[in-house]
Amino acid sequence: MGVEVYVINFVIGILTFLILRWILKKFITTNRVLRIILTCIGTIVLTPIIYTGLIVVMIAAMFYEPTRDFSKEKWFADKSKRYEMRDNLVESELLKNKTKEEILGILGPPDARADSVNVWDYDLGTSEAGFGWQFNNLIITFDNDRVTKVEKTEIVD
Repeated sequence: MGVEVYVINFVIGILTFLILRWILKKFITTNRVLRIILTCIGTIVLTPIIYTGLIVVMIAAMFYEPTRDFSKEKWFADKSKRYEMRDNLVESELLKNKTKEEILGILGPPDARADSVNVWDYDLGTSEAGFGWQFNNLIITFDNDRVTKVEKTEIVD
């Protein structure tokens, strides 16, 4: 554990102590010793909880990816943000059992690097993934010219 952990906990502890002392001063006006004991115990208990909470919030913020419902207009308007609609496309089964012509009408043509006639690959753009990048694709598999499988792929760099 680095020195910065102790410094951060020390700062959080001081702030927690001052806030608790201010709050308890309003409610416990007669017994000063009780107020000091409760302030110290509260600081000792709350400081690691606050520190852990801040770490959880920071990690959640780093890995947060916005999601939105599929919109044909947004799909064609901003190709770099298509990844925001990938979960909705997969989970809603909007594309299930559609023909190739219907898929072309909804999503447009696949990217040039599609693997075969029956597997179409759509580039959904790049999103942040913690300290790196995440490359997102939508893979649509056809059988007898009908969609049988829609899956998202994510490659983290």
